[in-house]
Amino acid sequence: MMRVIFFGTPIFARIILEKIYEKLNILAVVTQPDKPQGRGKKIIPSPVKLFAKEKNIPLYQPERLRNNFEIEEIIKNLNPDAFIVAAYGKILPENLLLIPSFGGINIHASCLPKYRGASPIERALMNCEDETGISIMQMEKGLDTGPVYAIRKIPILPEDNRESLTIKLANLGADLLLEVLPKIKDGTLKPTPQNDSEATYAPKISKEEERIDWKNYVKKIWCQIRALSPEPGAFTFFRGKILKVYKANYEITNKYLEYENGTISVIDRNKGIGIKATNGILYILELQPENKKKMTYKEFLNGYRLSIGEKFD
Repeated sequence: MMRVIFFGTPIFARIILEKIYEKLNILAVVTQPDKPQGRGKKIIPSPVKLFAKEKNIPLYQPERLRNNFEIEEIIKNLNPDAFIVAAYGKILPENLLLIPSFGGINIHASCLPKYRGASPIERALMNCEDETGISIMQMEKGLDTGPVYAIRKIPILPEDNRESLTIKLANLGADLLLEVLPKIKDGTLKPTPQNDSEATYAPKISKEEERIDWKNYVKKIWCQIRALSPEPGAFTFFRGKILKVYKANYEITNKYLEYENGTISVIDRNKGIGIKATNGILYILELQPENKKKMTYKEFLNGYRLSIGEKFD
């Protein structure tokens, strides 16, 4: 069994760690420090930390890796064959990557060189991509720039959102990693350099990008909602308060041209609450008014007296 140190933080990384736990010798886990989250700013441990504690795996949460001689000494003493890295959240400095004989092996949730960076799953959804995938790559000091051992693609289905695609890609990533690791170890699989001229980037989603712009094409809004569901949720304003939208359908149509974008144009108990956008209607199916619980559009209709012509901003 290959001796590895696992670096990862969110649920994507935890799913991978769970699947490789009994297949590899996990010497230690490194995850981000606990951070305040949500409206109450409660300190929440990462999903990876919770799994490491369940399994009594030695756990480290350094505030920084660069110029951290304590963590460097710990890693040297553990003498790993490789680092396995999945959505850790920090760039590993070159001096650490030189410690294991097989360096750092990263499981990245895109088909590199597309969507290098922190939010490849969200960006693929937000850009209405038809497919995405997993890349197993050799790490170097750049951001997701290292040569690639293997790529495996999957389609993005209409019903996929951030949560479902994260789960699919994490499982795919774990399976592909376990498939290629023996070939990496025996030297029969060599990584292929990326074509930097084809690189695109996936920066973190900004708060501004979470707000729905009803002047956008209707499919673009639908993709935005999927990319942000279930967290943090795409939002708009209705009757002066924030309203989050988690699930929707859309129809491209040249009907309802008499309505401005953002206007309730259709109220249909079978299809949803229809909001006018550029080139079509977005049918809201699941939503959450400010300070209320998440609800279906039918529950919303029962609780709020909506009128054709009311505006979402």
